Amino acid sequence: MPSATPVSLAARERLRDHQATAAKAVAAHGAAVARHDATSARRNEIVAAQDALVAVAAAKVAAAVAEVARVLGADVAAAVLELPKSEVRRMSKESE
Repeated sequence: MPSATPVSLAARERLRDHQATAAKAVAAHGAAVARHDATSARRNEIVAAQDALVAVAAAKVAAAVAEVARVLGADVAAAVLELPKSEVRRMSKESE
């Protein structure tokens, strides 16, 4: 039920100030969320690109190990490269 007492001009101004402050806070939150989303998206793109580079490098390592195993044999390649024989065999199969 509305009050019969009129609201003062100062009270109305305080209410408007409070509403304006609340609107600014909500807008700042929205901007922060948008920046966070954009930054996360950029990071995900960068990580994906780096993951692709790592995969290419790993394939090259596997191919090099396979070549050493082809030339020297798996047992000697494992000893020379200081890798387990199973790893040399796995890399050799992957690069076929």
